[in-house]
Amino acid sequence: MNARMRALAVSGVVLLTTMVGMASEPSFAAPSEALTCSVNTICLWRQQYGLGDEVYRWKGGYVDLPARFRDHVWSFRANRSGAFIDWSGGRKTCRPVRSGDEWNVYNFDFGSRIDAVADKC
Repeated sequence: MNARMRALAVSGVVLLTTMVGMASEPSFAAPSEALTCSVNTICLWRQQYGLGDEVYRWKGGYVDLPARFRDHVWSFRANRSGAFIDWSGGRKTCRPVRSGDEWNVYNFDFGSRIDAVADKC
């Protein structure tokens, strides 16, 4: 298969995946929904690339993440500033987040350590 045919095949798979995701029930985060995290919100997903039916929307204040999200944030989109916090061994480690930040594959970084979200470190 030549390069042009491969590119067309990949484009077709991406288009089909997007169309299938858009046909999902509203409770699922389809790709188009994943890219539109609300204004003044930080969205955290348990799957890479902002996909999946488990999304946590943080809008401010200090919040301990629900158990299923603690140490299991695989991607995020930030439409406001905030901070990701890890409580390991009684010590606080903090990562500031700015509006516009996003990570599609965060589980190999701080996403495997996040316990809470706050306005600042």
